Amino acid sequence: MFNLVKYRYLFLIISLIVIIPGLISLIFTGLNVGIDFAGGASVEFRPQAPLSSTGQVMNLLKPLNLKDLTVVLGDNKTQPANNTIWILLNTQVDQNVEQYIQNTLSHKYPGAIVNPYPLPLAQPATLLTLVMPPNSSTLPQTSDVQALLNKLPNTSDPSKGPPSATPSSTPTASVAAGKGTPIVSRITPTATTAASNPATIPVSVSKVVQGTTTQTVTILTSTPIKTDDLPKLMAASLNGGGPYLQLISNSEVSGSVAGETTRNAFLAVVAASVAILLYVWFSFRKVPKPWRYGACAIIALLHDVLVVVGIFSILGWAFHIQVDALFITALLTVVGFSVHDTIVVFDRIRENMQRRTVETFEQVVNASLVQTLSRSLNTSLTVLFTLSALTLFGGESIRTFTLTLLIGIFSGTYSSIFNASMLLVIWERGELGFDRFNRDKSVKGRDARELARTGR
Repeated sequence: MFNLVKYRYLFLIISLIVIIPGLISLIFTGLNVGIDFAGGASVEFRPQAPLSSTGQVMNLLKPLNLKDLTVVLGDNKTQPANNTIWILLNTQVDQNVEQYIQNTLSHKYPGAIVNPYPLPLAQPATLLTLVMPPNSSTLPQTSDVQALLNKLPNTSDPSKGPPSATPSSTPTASVAAGKGTPIVSRITPTATTAASNPATIPVSVSKVVQGTTTQTVTILTSTPIKTDDLPKLMAASLNGGGPYLQLISNSEVSGSVAGETTRNAFLAVVAASVAILLYVWFSFRKVPKPWRYGACAIIALLHDVLVVVGIFSILGWAFHIQVDALFITALLTVVGFSVHDTIVVFDRIRENMQRRTVETFEQVVNASLVQTLSRSLNTSLTVLFTLSALTLFGGESIRTFTLTLLIGIFSGTYSSIFNASMLLVIWERGELGFDRFNRDKSVKGRDARELARTGR
């Protein structure tokens, strides 16, 4: 039988070699956290034409100087590609023209949603998105929309404030001298506001385009993006020669919410560790010193957490990979998988201690490891193969999640076999103290089962 326990210190040294670089990176650079932990904004768009790569999107948004920018390309087929039409006007229009266009399009296409966005282009313009319901029986054509908006009313200059109101008629009355009662009434037109911003700017449709893709673009950045900033994103795409963009969703995470998420994530890991310690302690209560089993399981658990967090700290500054709320979900999954594998090994140790009464504790642990080795490796390899395929060929939105699981489960398999049981042997043999360096070990530091076997 191969003696694995004999190389227990070698296995622990290998773990330290993996953990120490990650710890150094964690201390000096920390984690490259996403908006869930740092605060920021998440904006999802649908482009009019497909974008080839995340790098293309980053180049289009480069003039906005968004911090910690991450771009995720996806696909959403719930809204057909040609159900969205973009209408570009030659100038920025006031509320009156916006309302006129919305009423005209809504009357022609019931249920349609029209959203206007003033774009800060070189020549300021207004972009309108006409979005039809997913199950709409009437599909607008660009030529129909162009003909429908062929004659638009003039607009005032939106930069000068509200448009001038149309003069309204106010009734006035003439009162006979000394009588106190009106004897003649006439209507005198009176303007309610001064004509300081008249509607004299002609408005026309510059371009009408229809959607050709169901692709979605999600932008994650630590820079706060408010509703007023959305036209800047659309203008940045058009200025860079990119497609028109349709806003799907916009969410912002404040600093206080991000701090609460960080605190809750830390508490979740601590609570899981404490619950596991108590459970293992209770499950092995009939074994001498059961709390050692729980403590070794927790140390192996922390080993896996440090490996995953340390590696992602390195990936953060090397490849700009961010961690988000899904990272914590994957980390807790790794914790559960690691402890599950450790308990399987410990349970076999407990069974063999009752059967192999004449063997030393070290021999019992080694036999238990050999017996469970093939089961642990087969179980882990099937999961690792699946996670490898998802990491390589899955979408970018789940890649960080699957990569976390891949690293964590590999580390958890190693720690369950080569760390937790080895620590148990070291602890049981009293090798944690300095007395292990003494050549003449006392009875106190010897294995009780070995003494019983030798008759001393």
